[in-house]
Amino acid sequence: MFALEDRFNQLIIINRTMQENKDGLGLGENISGPDKTTERYGIQDDSDTLEPFEDGSEHRWINADDPADLEHWAAQFQISEEELRAAIVLNGNSVKAITKYLSV
Repeated sequence: MFALEDRFNQLIIINRTMQENKDGLGLGENISGPDKTTERYGIQDDSDTLEPFEDGSEHRWINADDPADLEHWAAQFQISEEELRAAIVLNGNSVKAITKYLSV
């Protein structure tokens, strides 16, 4: 019985708080649109500071069960598919690990 009364009292307090905050205390009713936000906080051009795009190929995995993937990466590393399979057995199938192994 007491738990139900406590919950009811909590809901009343929450409802009163929400009613009080409708007048601009930050529950979302007074958020300006994107045009006003852009006016107020201009977007600066940072194209001269951007770093080159990375495609993430170094964080990729070579699928040793996929003949097309083996063919692609063997061509990239300029080795045979058998040599690539051996490198995968020795170092795992991470492109980064294979690149490091082949560069030694």
